[in-house]
Amino acid sequence: MSHSTPRGGKGSFMRRLTAWCPLGPRRWHSVAGPDPTFLLYGRSVEAPGARSQQKVVVVEQCSPPNTGQYNSAGCQQSAWVGALRELSAQLYAAPRSSISQRSAQGALRALVSVLSSPHERQITCYQQFWQKALAIDNYTFDEMDISCAALVATVLFYNGKYKHVVGYINNGKWLEGCKAAVDVKGINCALRLCTLYILSASFSGIKLRTSAAEDIKIHAGNAQRVLKSRKTDETAREYKILIYALDWYTAHCCHFELVEFVQCSFDSLVPDAMRPYVFSADTSFSLDSLRRASPAFLLRMGHKCATDGNSELLRRLFAEVVRREKVSDGFRFFLLSARLGDLVALTPGVDSRTQLHLTNYCGASLSCAALARIGSKSHNCPAVLRVLGGMEGPAAYFAVREILFHRGVGEVLAFQREYGDVFSGQRNLVWEAALQAMSDSLARGDVNWRDSLENVLRLLSDAGKHTVFFELLRESHNGDKETSLMIVSALGQAIRRSSQWWRALDVLEMLALSNPPQNTTDDMFLQDACLQTLYALRDAKRWREALAFYVPLASVAHPPTHRVFCSLVCGMPSLAPWQAALATAQQLGEVPEKFIKTLVCARDPDRAMCTSGEDGGTPKCDITLNTVRHMLQGFAEGGHWQHALHCVSQRREFVNDRSLWISVLRAAQRSPLGSLSGKFFGVLPDYVWDSPELLRLCLLAAEAHGLIFELSCSLEKHREQAVVAEYFVLTQFLLYGKCSHSGVTFTNKYVIYRLLMAPLPSAKPMAIDIMWEKGAFESCGLNRSAGVDVFVQKYFKLHPTCVPRRPQRKGENILTVRTILPHDPLQDSGTLVAVMGSTVVVAYKPPGTSTHTYARAIAQKAHAGVMYSLAYLLSPSSSGLILLLAPVIPTKSVVLEMKVFLRLCPMGPSSLPLLSTNFYSTYEMSVADASQSDVFVLTEAVCRSDSDGLLGGSLYRLRESVSSEGWGICGLDTTEAVADEALHVAELVFRRQHQVAGEEITVFRAFPGPSWTGSACVE
Repeated sequence: MSHSTPRGGKGSFMRRLTAWCPLGPRRWHSVAGPDPTFLLYGRSVEAPGARSQQKVVVVEQCSPPNTGQYNSAGCQQSAWVGALRELSAQLYAAPRSSISQRSAQGALRALVSVLSSPHERQITCYQQFWQKALAIDNYTFDEMDISCAALVATVLFYNGKYKHVVGYINNGKWLEGCKAAVDVKGINCALRLCTLYILSASFSGIKLRTSAAEDIKIHAGNAQRVLKSRKTDETAREYKILIYALDWYTAHCCHFELVEFVQCSFDSLVPDAMRPYVFSADTSFSLDSLRRASPAFLLRMGHKCATDGNSELLRRLFAEVVRREKVSDGFRFFLLSARLGDLVALTPGVDSRTQLHLTNYCGASLSCAALARIGSKSHNCPAVLRVLGGMEGPAAYFAVREILFHRGVGEVLAFQREYGDVFSGQRNLVWEAALQAMSDSLARGDVNWRDSLENVLRLLSDAGKHTVFFELLRESHNGDKETSLMIVSALGQAIRRSSQWWRALDVLEMLALSNPPQNTTDDMFLQDACLQTLYALRDAKRWREALAFYVPLASVAHPPTHRVFCSLVCGMPSLAPWQAALATAQQLGEVPEKFIKTLVCARDPDRAMCTSGEDGGTPKCDITLNTVRHMLQGFAEGGHWQHALHCVSQRREFVNDRSLWISVLRAAQRSPLGSLSGKFFGVLPDYVWDSPELLRLCLLAAEAHGLIFELSCSLEKHREQAVVAEYFVLTQFLLYGKCSHSGVTFTNKYVIYRLLMAPLPSAKPMAIDIMWEKGAFESCGLNRSAGVDVFVQKYFKLHPTCVPRRPQRKGENILTVRTILPHDPLQDSGTLVAVMGSTVVVAYKPPGTSTHTYARAIAQKAHAGVMYSLAYLLSPSSSGLILLLAPVIPTKSVVLEMKVFLRLCPMGPSSLPLLSTNFYSTYEMSVADASQSDVFVLTEAVCRSDSDGLLGGSLYRLRESVSSEGWGICGLDTTEAVADEALHVAELVFRRQHQVAGEEITVFRAFPGPSWTGSACVE
């Protein structure tokens, strides 16, 4: 057969030679016997001395994550890629021949160089190096090359293939075949093989064979003779690491007779300088001996420091390990930096700077639990995400989810686009690509298109695409397969992110329909589904639903889920049956002491202050920040603001902690009426006046206790700060209905909403200038082509009438807006039900109107007070009585009871019977009309305000409570459940507590009701 040039000419042939690597992106199989293809592409048919046995090279292409540290270009230019390309070129030119020893050693050293660094060791694209090392070993012609064997074993060891190391050394008979090695290089490689053999046996739990121990002893004797005849630093280092490895094995071996055998066999070979530090169980420790301590002793001390909470000494141990790893490659075999790094990261009280140092040095060698703990701090988050982005598997996936959960959907989407799917390791898989692939499969008529549904739902849940997620979730019930635990986990996350706690019943049902966990990954999805759902119920303070959800799953739940349940139980209201719930939690598992402390602080604050030393006496123990947080949680729940304020103000290190002041202000808001002094706002530190979130809580506490004037006086002293100036304008507006805001451009969403949506009695609207941040258009899902009026309404949640028809812009992101315009002039005198002095106005809102615009019209018609606030809001399709209160009235002095009519319809065939639901008894419901029970049931419910001053109270939770048990509320013109449900407030009981005159009770009624109430709402 004549030689010919492949299609494309010589240039194409050379591109094939340099771009295609058998050790790289494709699988390549060498074929025995002459093949014309070899001649066609210019490769030799048979090299002299070629192996008779066929060898197969299978090495996958690495795909490093596209990040700053692991960028693709840098990876392709690295030494190991160049070395493998050189080997591939040799195999391409002579596929039946052996590769040169120099090239093999160079490639193996390049692989070891990468893996020896703790930062890159567990990166996904480096986890397959062991396959490359074995492939190189297959093509090494010299069967007895001990240097290559040592390098291959090192690669296997760093990739965690400990049993492979033992098998490789045993099968190659390296320990017994090289006992006669006399040259220094051979002895060093033999010592390295002995070290790797011992540590691999220890890490994998394999018993050290007597014959192997004898071989190791012979190699150690050879090294001793070399060291006596001539001093070689490399041999001394290898010999020292071997002794350390033997000490490590005895320290971690559970077979006493084997430990005694090893110690007796090698005791004579231990140098005098190392004898005090090896083969000893002594736990005494001094800083002077730190540099000479063995790795096993350093690890023991690390665990002891972690148990004792001694983070300072633990950091010093880690620093010493890092120093010794940098000067000795063999010291890295003990993986001490990663082990101690995990202990440091998981020990309380470690600062973020130390955690960042851990991440920069150890990187992917740290456990995913440690990385999740480090990444929880915003300062460390980018570095940790870069590390996790280069990893794959369920542990890394859940660590990423934990870090990104509280950082917004935008960052989650950015991470997914940059790193792909960490769970599967597919770098190009994002939610859009997964959804499109499934859609294409469905369009082709593929009957197995549902096989990809669980991954699509998981990616949608991660990306926060809840609308699409819940639509596709229905398809998961239509297949013949059992419910996937991955889907249940995705549902739990979606429930928590979207605050749709009432879907917890769906999680419980899907868990009942799914198979038990078959492996660790399934168990992780099961635990995550339970944990996320319980978090959603805890955040919504739904303790009844949490009890019903957790008790059936307590036997399979892990400790983190039980701790969340305990925190929910210990945060129950004082009037709830918390004693019975606590007894249930104690039966299901141990209740942590910190949650018991929260309960004590809420129920008996004086006792809690005495036991913790907060009463001014000597504390019984050091009070940590975490302990103070749990104490303040209890004080806030019980409304004990004096104890909370004293607890924070007595410690300077706690004064600038925002979470602590949130608890203090919530305690002030929940304290009994009349217990909050007007001087409270005057003693707050400057830190409070810098935070918009804390200023909002100050306003809520002032409204609850009627202290708006006192708050306004305190705000006036700090008006030089922009956010304080905005809140000062708001307090003046609430007190007098007008204020001077010249020179103030408003940026705070809450202040803007309260100013513009208030029922201003004045006929003249108030105009203000508002400003938004750059990038606000994109955060609303709008592009620059959208009108500014649409953006302002969506971003600030304003009524369309707040934006003039011709908006006046004073800059790129500054706009002049006005207070909401009133509803059309009121013609029906019956709309104004009652006016009580200048403080209370009750009116009837017809269906089809906005509560805000209607309240503005009512306030103008009443002509009574200077300013009002809406007690609660009704949807546009709802009707009935609304209440306007003067802001000077303490909201905690008012208790409302609303009799509400609504139509309920079951959401599906699995809905509970109406009379058996919890919401039916909780809202004291009664059936008003069941004549169309096959379509809907007309019911009457009783809603009440909350004790912390939220006047709408249970009215706002009515829809969620109904939805949680498979029921919905019908709309105005439909008999199906809709988002804009139709309610009718037929009766309003107004109770106001006066400090002198006692309680004042007034009952208001609105009859008849709308047509859908029929004869049930007739006077």
